[in-house]
Amino acid sequence: MAARQAYQIITSTMASINTETIQLLAKRFMALPVALLLSPVLHAQEPDTAMLSKAATKYASENAVYTNYQQKLILKYEDGELSASTKIKKERLLIGNLSPAQHNYDYVYDNYFDQLTDIDAIAYVPQKNGGFKQRHDFVLGASAAGDNISDAKAMVTEFTGLTKGSFIRLNAIQEHRDLIALPIFFAQENYPIIHEDFEIVVPDYVDIKFVIKGENTGMIHQSKEVKNGNIVYHFTADNVPAYKSFGHVPSALYYVPHVLCYVSSYRLPGQTKDSVLLSDAAHLYKASYKYINSLNLKQDSAIKKLVDKLTKGDATDRQKAMHIYDWVQKNIHYIGFEIGLGGMVPREADTVFKKKYGDCKDMSSLLIQMGRMAGLETYFTWIGTTERPYEYAECPLLSNSNHMICALKLGNEWMFMDGTHSELPFGANRHDIQGQEAMIAIDKNTYKIMNIPVVPADKNVTTFHTSIHISDKNSRDIEGSFKLKYTGYQAWNSAIGLSYYTKEKEERQRLVSQMAAMGSNKFTLDNYEVKTEEGGNKDMAVNGNFTIGNYVNKVGKDYIINMNMRRQFENDYIDTAGRKAAWYHSFKSVEKEVVTLDIPEGCKVTYLPKGAQGRLNDMWSYTIAYKSDGKKITLTKEYTINTLKVPASQFVENNKAIKELEKQYKEAVVLTAK
Repeated sequence: MAARQAYQIITSTMASINTETIQLLAKRFMALPVALLLSPVLHAQEPDTAMLSKAATKYASENAVYTNYQQKLILKYEDGELSASTKIKKERLLIGNLSPAQHNYDYVYDNYFDQLTDIDAIAYVPQKNGGFKQRHDFVLGASAAGDNISDAKAMVTEFTGLTKGSFIRLNAIQEHRDLIALPIFFAQENYPIIHEDFEIVVPDYVDIKFVIKGENTGMIHQSKEVKNGNIVYHFTADNVPAYKSFGHVPSALYYVPHVLCYVSSYRLPGQTKDSVLLSDAAHLYKASYKYINSLNLKQDSAIKKLVDKLTKGDATDRQKAMHIYDWVQKNIHYIGFEIGLGGMVPREADTVFKKKYGDCKDMSSLLIQMGRMAGLETYFTWIGTTERPYEYAECPLLSNSNHMICALKLGNEWMFMDGTHSELPFGANRHDIQGQEAMIAIDKNTYKIMNIPVVPADKNVTTFHTSIHISDKNSRDIEGSFKLKYTGYQAWNSAIGLSYYTKEKEERQRLVSQMAAMGSNKFTLDNYEVKTEEGGNKDMAVNGNFTIGNYVNKVGKDYIINMNMRRQFENDYIDTAGRKAAWYHSFKSVEKEVVTLDIPEGCKVTYLPKGAQGRLNDMWSYTIAYKSDGKKITLTKEYTINTLKVPASQFVENNKAIKELEKQYKEAVVLTAK
């Protein structure tokens, strides 16, 4: 949503600690003239050879190691106001044989709120006769950070011709444009770190607050000292392991230890009272409201004409809102913008209306303006998706929110409209804002914080009916038909996925094959039909026919067939190695499956599994049952996911239940020729 958030949260969390992404940075940048940006910020002090030798031995299995990683955030009084800047020093030893070619660079970020003003790098290449040869001939490049249209970029310094044992030092300075958007310190990187220090220097009249989030935060040690009229805060860590990513978690912010800092208040020299910035949610609202307080002050006649047309004959405010929302969904296309303040400030509704595209805040601007033209109570609303593990009371920061929606009040009922998901029915919310705090901007001095409801499992139901029989052409093949129906999030998210491929026949069939896939990698979708409800709950139905080659095990007169062709929860076994972060589900859900197998003429059932049931407390459960009437075998299964997360305390029990379920999935019916 915002340039600050896009850079600091998304890129610093996802890009800077994602090994694969960073390894590609140096290969995807635009080379820049070095002289345009550099100033002599490096000190030419050679590295300590004894220290490097010790580090190379200790981390022999690593590609590289940071021997020193420092960030020094300095707030100072100049020109009548407080300014903020950060000095960055990164020192890294190349250890692995491939490191000189694959890890021969470093990087620092540059964006609207954190402007890179100085950067320099030096490499020390070990010589055969001892000592080092200094190298200053790096290539400076810029690589886009993130997928949106943005001015945020990674500035990469790349060396060529390095050798194993080379040492790279990067120094940089960032100037921070706004005190309400200070940088975040992440305690882990792609490589181990021997020592790191996040130092914050502020005048003694500045009240600065800190919040430490993530897992393993005990590795960060805090200290404080008073020095020359300043207060110096240190957050240090030693022998930090390399970053390790975990799946089934909304973002790395849940487990990477990091320090968030913000200025609560300050009193400048000569002032008689404090200037309050971000002391609580109310002051965060004040800081945020300035970005929307002068929007849409004039009514655009073209928009008003459209609103009158859309709502003509509507008897209720709900009908008006539905028609406006439906028009925006169908006619305004989502494109993310995070250039300068464009990442923070919504565009005027008439601009979005004319261009027919915009990002979340632009769509909200148009929805709000159209709603108000129709006499509705509509409001700008900031919200953080599930990527943000923060609450406003705990962290009154702009980075809490990475999304904007339109709040709608109908009588005493609050609803939300989100133009970014074209398949959401009116009244529904995106799955990734369930349970999250929304800050509704009612007027200059009034706001409301409320949680988005979590949708219960029985509103997100998948039903899957499959009829199968042994092929007449090949007794080892299975042929069949299926009827799949989605309600709730599975329907809406699948529909938006298919909408990207309305004309690409092969790609569309591939996606449908993934929805229907069962039993084997030899599953072939022969034909299919997709039906999506245009109104109401927007359910989706998919019907089709399929073949699974070599699925039947034939031993003598026996036909062995595993009817568990869809295996819910099978991939929910949790690798607990080093993991403390909870295991997350996108939404609560129910899946009901019925599989019927025709018994071939001349065969009888000689083995029918007993079925089973299991659960993990009240978090998830399943039932499996078989029955036969002599002509068909019917397998009935039902699964319920009744939680959005499985905490680490339940990992052992979760895995035990998964193991029991896996045993059931290995069960097969046996048909024997008479």
